[in-house]
Amino acid sequence: MKHLEYIDDYFKGAQTGTLNRQFEQRLLDDPAFAEEVAFYLTAQRVFQQQARDEKVARFRKLYVERPATPVVAMKQPRRAWYYVAAAAVVIGIIFTVTLLSPPSKQQLADRYIRQELSDLGISMSGTVDSIELVRTLYNKGKFSEALGISEAIINRSPANLKALEYAGVSNLRLQQYDRALAWFKQMAAHKGYSNKGTFYQALTLIKRDKPGDLPQAKILLEQVVHEDLEGREIAREWLAKW
Repeated sequence: MKHLEYIDDYFKGAQTGTLNRQFEQRLLDDPAFAEEVAFYLTAQRVFQQQARDEKVARFRKLYVERPATPVVAMKQPRRAWYYVAAAAVVIGIIFTVTLLSPPSKQQLADRYIRQELSDLGISMSGTVDSIELVRTLYNKGKFSEALGISEAIINRSPANLKALEYAGVSNLRLQQYDRALAWFKQMAAHKGYSNKGTFYQALTLIKRDKPGDLPQAKILLEQVVHEDLEGREIAREWLAKW
């Protein structure tokens, strides 16, 4: 990689404002350079995932080597029509229940992400800055690259709420829920500012869905409503369906 040190300096916050703007403009103008940056960010995450991958490989090996479960042969049914009819009834019941049942918490979260976080919008100023670059990369589905730029902005300006938000939603789209939560907590800590940090924490907990996550998500949604925080309308709607 020809520009390794140059790229590394950017993400470590070692460059000046002018050099940062040149770096970001080059990302937009030079596809080959953008590929080098993408490779750099991917390599960084590969090292972080290595330990996890080794555990997954070990699990797969154990799964393949597990004792085989004996299969009990089934007799040929005499009345195939009976089973077909029964299956049709079951399918009909499932279809009816699906139509009448309220959406699950996961479905509510997925719908919000699909409708509200598929695109971060664009700036109307016509200028290119770091935040606008994050939006551009995110909207193209380049979540890892958007995350890397957001983290670089935060390193230089820890109170940049947009960078914190975009780092969080990029991690959320990458299904890196623990890291998303960390950014959203940092975002929510900026009291006095209008932001969705608390609501995004609830959203992330619903998506992660570990033991204890859903009760904690409910507490956060109630906090959003009671404290009249950003996202209160959606929080109120979700709580009504909880």
